Amino acid sequence: MKNTLNQLKTKLVDLYQWEKPYRALRRHLNTMPVGFPATFSGVERRLLKAMFTIDEARVALHMDYRFESADMIFEKVRDNDFSKADLEARLSAMEKRGAIFSMEKDGVMHYALVPFVIGMYEMQVAHMTPGFYLDTREYMTKAYGIEYLTTAVPQMRVIPVAKSVTPEHNIATYDEIRAIIETTDRQIGVAECICRKAKDLLAEPCKRTDRREVCLGLRDFHDMYARHGWGRTITKEEALAILDQSEKDGLVLQPSNEQEPQFVCACCGCCCGVLEMMRIMSRPADFAASNFYAALDNDACNGCGVCVRRCQMGAIEVKEKKAHLDVGKCIGCGLCVTTCKTGAIRLEKKSFQTVPPKTTEDLMEAIMAGKKGTAGRLLAAAKGAMGIKKAR
Repeated sequence: MKNTLNQLKTKLVDLYQWEKPYRALRRHLNTMPVGFPATFSGVERRLLKAMFTIDEARVALHMDYRFESADMIFEKVRDNDFSKADLEARLSAMEKRGAIFSMEKDGVMHYALVPFVIGMYEMQVAHMTPGFYLDTREYMTKAYGIEYLTTAVPQMRVIPVAKSVTPEHNIATYDEIRAIIETTDRQIGVAECICRKAKDLLAEPCKRTDRREVCLGLRDFHDMYARHGWGRTITKEEALAILDQSEKDGLVLQPSNEQEPQFVCACCGCCCGVLEMMRIMSRPADFAASNFYAALDNDACNGCGVCVRRCQMGAIEVKEKKAHLDVGKCIGCGLCVTTCKTGAIRLEKKSFQTVPPKTTEDLMEAIMAGKKGTAGRLLAAAKGAMGIKKAR
């Protein structure tokens, strides 16, 4: 009996030692601009184990959200019995598994840690399993959802679909999706929507569209996805056609919150985790980076209800044969405008216009500068749940 207990104790000690790198990595990731909070269940460590080996977790402890070359990272890990070749092999493996992000600068690859969302989760498009998705949903519900929603600057922005804006809006380039595509001097790619792919694995297909290749990759996102075969390169004409169909299908366009966006997601309320999180809040508008909102002329409304079906946020309902709009739930996507035959709904520019950071690096620095503590995040989430309007 004593021998059995000693063996069990040894096993538990071994288990704790194997867990230590993941616990340390969890704490390290939590210091990044968008943190990685702990849960009582430890589901966050299960997610890390699916993306990092133990040795890779040890390497990641020496990485940052700022991009660094392998040489720069090696200077920090050389005391850990890693050769330069070992380090490069592990960086390559982490990149291929979508655990870290990479970009080329002056012909040299640079690497960085990225948030779980938007970042590691989306880069599991080639590796997604039902178990990983269910763990992700558990983590979003228990901890990460608050982390994502309460950053000082949102990681994504909502831009209006093309037909909902008119010349008098004097719209900025970063809010005009066709201009973003037409003016880019880099290649464009398309990839499967990770959220719809995950829902398919659970036999819960999207209710809005049968298409899966709807997410556009620009700049470094295109390059990384193309390197690993996670997507395919397309022409500008193909990209515009995909966007046109997304508008017809009633999908919300959400690029990365940058003047030079890295991606454009086409989101729906039944699959997209980001929209799902915002819908939980009483005032989703306060958690969406958007420069527009819908305005309704009740006198012109004929109560057809098409706008209700188009809205992904539940911001519109029909009562007594007239539509009623809750502006606090409107995220300014413009989907209701494009199918309103009477012209009762139009987009208006907000009096307070937000200018997104220029690049990914600028976005992460802005989020880091406004990073809240646990109490601040919980307070912001509580106010959002209660519908207390966010101060500007």
